[in-house]
Amino acid sequence: MQIPKEKIRQNILNAAKDEFLKNGFERASIRRISANAGTSKSNIYNYFKDKNTLLYTLVETTLNGIKKGLKGIQEENRKRKAPYTIASQKKVMCSIVNFLYLNSDDFKLLLFCSAGSSLSGFKNEMIEQLSKILMDWVLITAPEKGISELFVRSVAGFYIGAMERILLEEKTAEQAAPHLNEFLSFVYGGWSAVL
Repeated sequence: MQIPKEKIRQNILNAAKDEFLKNGFERASIRRISANAGTSKSNIYNYFKDKNTLLYTLVETTLNGIKKGLKGIQEENRKRKAPYTIASQKKVMCSIVNFLYLNSDDFKLLLFCSAGSSLSGFKNEMIEQLSKILMDWVLITAPEKGISELFVRSVAGFYIGAMERILLEEKTAEQAAPHLNEFLSFVYGGWSAVL
Protein backbone atom coordinates (compact mmCIF):
# COMPACT_ATOMS: atom_id res chain seq x y z
CA MET A 1 0.00 0.00 0.00
CA GLN A 2 1.38 3.37 -1.02
CA ILE A 3 1.46 6.25 1.49
CA PRO A 4 -0.18 9.46 0.17
CA LYS A 5 2.31 12.20 -0.71
CA GLU A 6 0.75 14.69 1.71
CA LYS A 7 1.14 12.16 4.54
CA ILE A 8 4.84 11.68 3.69
CA ARG A 9 5.33 15.45 3.56
CA GLN A 10 3.62 15.86 6.94
CA ASN A 11 5.71 13.04 8.45
CA ILE A 12 8.86 14.83 7.25
CA LEU A 13 7.67 18.14 8.75
CA ASN A 14 6.81 16.50 12.08
CA ALA A 15 10.17 14.76 12.26
CA ALA A 16 11.99 17.94 11.25
CA LYS A 17 10.25 19.99 13.93
CA ASP A 18 11.26 17.47 16.59
CA GLU A 19 14.82 17.37 15.28
CA PHE A 20 15.21 21.16 15.10
CA LEU A 21 13.71 21.66 18.56
CA LYS A 22 16.01 19.01 20.03
CA ASN A 23 19.26 19.83 18.22
CA GLY A 24 18.87 23.26 16.63
CA PHE A 25 19.27 23.97 12.92
CA GLU A 26 23.05 23.65 12.74
CA ARG A 27 23.23 20.26 14.46
CA ALA A 28 20.02 18.88 12.96
CA SER A 29 20.55 15.85 10.77
CA ILE A 30 18.63 15.13 7.58
CA ARG A 31 19.53 11.48 8.17
CA ARG A 32 17.76 11.49 11.56
CA ILE A 33 14.81 13.39 10.09
CA SER A 34 14.43 10.81 7.33
CA ALA A 35 14.68 7.92 9.79
CA ASN A 36 12.09 9.44 12.10
CA ALA A 37 9.82 10.30 9.16
CA GLY A 38 10.03 6.76 7.82
CA THR A 39 11.35 7.85 4.44
CA SER A 40 14.66 8.05 2.63
CA LYS A 41 17.03 10.99 2.82
CA SER A 42 16.74 11.48 -0.95
CA ASN A 43 12.94 11.51 -0.69
CA ILE A 44 13.11 14.50 1.67
CA TYR A 45 14.74 16.43 -1.17
CA ASN A 46 11.78 15.58 -3.41
CA TYR A 47 9.67 17.68 -1.03
CA PHE A 48 12.12 20.29 0.25
CA LYS A 49 15.06 21.94 -1.51
CA ASP A 50 17.30 21.86 1.55
CA LYS A 51 17.36 21.94 5.34
CA ASN A 52 16.80 25.71 5.36
CA THR A 53 13.63 25.35 3.25
CA LEU A 54 12.41 22.69 5.64
CA LEU A 55 12.81 25.03 8.63
CA TYR A 56 11.20 27.92 6.79
CA THR A 57 8.23 25.76 5.80
CA LEU A 58 7.70 24.83 9.45
CA VAL A 59 7.45 28.45 10.60
CA GLU A 60 6.03 30.15 7.50
CA THR A 61 2.46 30.37 8.80
CA THR A 62 3.67 31.91 12.06
CA LEU A 63 5.90 34.39 10.21
CA ASN A 64 2.89 35.44 8.13
CA GLY A 65 0.81 35.76 11.30
CA ILE A 66 3.47 37.96 12.90
CA LYS A 67 3.57 40.21 9.85
CA LYS A 68 -0.22 40.50 9.79
CA GLY A 69 -0.38 41.10 13.56
CA LEU A 70 2.26 43.83 13.53
CA LYS A 71 0.51 45.53 10.63
CA GLY A 72 -2.77 45.37 12.56
CA ILE A 73 -1.18 46.91 15.65
CA GLN A 74 0.29 49.71 13.57
CA GLU A 75 -3.04 50.39 11.83
CA GLU A 76 -4.83 50.40 15.20
CA ASN A 77 -2.26 52.84 16.60
CA ARG A 78 -2.69 55.20 13.66
CA LYS A 79 -6.46 55.40 13.95
CA ARG A 80 -6.61 55.58 17.76
CA LYS A 81 -7.11 59.11 19.01
CA ALA A 82 -7.76 58.23 22.65
CA PRO A 83 -5.03 58.71 25.27
CA TYR A 84 -2.79 55.84 26.29
CA THR A 85 -4.50 53.63 28.88
CA ILE A 86 -3.70 50.41 30.68
CA ALA A 87 -6.71 48.86 28.91
CA SER A 88 -5.24 49.64 25.48
CA GLN A 89 -1.84 48.27 26.58
CA LYS A 90 -3.49 45.13 27.96
CA LYS A 91 -5.41 44.54 24.72
CA VAL A 92 -2.21 44.61 22.67
CA MET A 93 -0.25 42.50 25.17
CA CYS A 94 -3.00 39.87 25.41
CA SER A 95 -3.19 39.45 21.65
CA ILE A 96 0.61 39.10 21.42
CA VAL A 97 0.84 36.62 24.29
CA ASN A 98 -2.08 34.55 22.97
CA PHE A 99 -0.36 34.33 19.58
CA LEU A 100 2.89 33.38 21.32
CA TYR A 101 1.19 30.51 23.17
CA LEU A 102 -0.68 29.28 20.09
CA ASN A 103 2.62 29.11 18.18
CA SER A 104 5.10 28.39 20.95
CA ASP A 105 7.02 25.67 19.10
CA ASP A 106 7.47 27.95 16.09
CA PHE A 107 8.70 30.78 18.32
CA LYS A 108 11.14 28.37 19.99
CA LEU A 109 12.41 27.37 16.56
CA LEU A 110 12.80 30.99 15.51
CA LEU A 111 14.33 32.34 18.72
CA PHE A 112 16.43 29.43 19.97
CA CYS A 113 16.96 26.90 17.17
CA SER A 114 17.55 28.86 13.95
CA ALA A 115 21.27 29.69 14.26
CA GLY A 116 22.99 28.96 10.96
CA SER A 117 19.79 29.28 8.91
CA SER A 118 18.37 32.16 6.90
CA LEU A 119 16.13 32.86 9.91
CA SER A 120 18.98 33.28 12.41
CA GLY A 121 18.38 37.04 12.62
CA PHE A 122 14.74 36.64 13.65
CA LYS A 123 15.11 38.20 17.11
CA ASN A 124 16.90 41.30 15.82
CA GLU A 125 14.41 41.62 12.97
CA MET A 126 11.53 41.46 15.46
CA ILE A 127 13.15 44.15 17.60
CA GLU A 128 13.56 46.37 14.54
CA GLN A 129 9.97 45.86 13.36
CA LEU A 130 8.57 46.43 16.83
CA SER A 131 10.79 49.51 17.23
CA LYS A 132 9.34 51.05 14.07
CA ILE A 133 5.79 50.42 15.26
CA LEU A 134 6.54 51.81 18.73
CA MET A 135 8.30 54.85 17.30
CA ASP A 136 5.34 55.51 15.02
CA TRP A 137 3.02 55.19 18.04
CA VAL A 138 5.19 57.52 20.15
CA LEU A 139 5.16 60.17 17.40
CA ILE A 140 1.35 59.93 17.23
CA THR A 141 0.83 59.82 21.00
CA ALA A 142 3.36 62.40 22.18
CA PRO A 143 5.07 64.11 19.24
CA GLU A 144 6.27 66.96 21.43
CA LYS A 145 8.25 64.70 23.79
CA GLY A 146 11.12 63.91 21.42
CA ILE A 147 11.56 60.35 22.74
CA SER A 148 14.73 58.85 21.29
CA GLU A 149 14.88 55.94 18.90
CA LEU A 150 17.50 54.32 21.14
CA PHE A 151 15.05 54.30 24.04
CA VAL A 152 12.27 52.89 21.84
CA ARG A 153 14.56 50.17 20.46
CA SER A 154 15.55 49.27 24.03
CA VAL A 155 11.90 48.94 25.02
CA ALA A 156 11.25 46.74 21.97
CA GLY A 157 14.14 44.51 23.06
CA PHE A 158 12.65 44.36 26.54
CA TYR A 159 9.30 43.17 25.10
CA ILE A 160 10.98 40.46 23.03
CA GLY A 161 13.11 39.43 26.02
CA ALA A 162 9.97 38.99 28.13
CA MET A 163 8.49 36.71 25.47
CA GLU A 164 11.70 34.70 25.34
CA ARG A 165 11.57 34.27 29.11
CA ILE A 166 8.02 32.90 28.94
CA LEU A 167 9.16 30.32 26.37
CA LEU A 168 12.34 29.40 28.26
CA GLU A 169 10.48 28.94 31.53
CA GLU A 170 7.85 26.82 29.73
CA LYS A 171 5.10 28.29 31.85
CA THR A 172 1.46 27.65 31.07
CA ALA A 173 -0.74 30.69 30.51
CA GLU A 174 -2.07 30.32 34.05
CA GLN A 175 1.44 30.10 35.51
CA ALA A 176 2.61 33.09 33.49
CA ALA A 177 -0.38 35.29 34.40
CA PRO A 178 1.27 36.89 37.48
CA HIS A 179 4.40 37.63 35.43
CA LEU A 180 2.32 39.15 32.65
CA ASN A 181 0.36 41.31 35.09
CA GLU A 182 3.63 42.56 36.62
CA PHE A 183 5.03 43.15 33.14
CA LEU A 184 1.90 45.03 32.07
CA SER A 185 1.97 47.25 35.19
CA PHE A 186 5.67 47.98 34.70
CA VAL A 187 5.31 48.75 31.01
CA TYR A 188 2.24 50.93 31.54
CA GLY A 189 3.90 52.82 34.39
CA GLY A 190 7.04 53.32 32.36
CA TRP A 191 5.30 54.57 29.23
CA SER A 192 3.01 56.79 31.32
CA ALA A 193 6.04 58.42 32.94
CA VAL A 194 7.79 59.01 29.61
CA LEU A 195 4.77 60.14 27.63
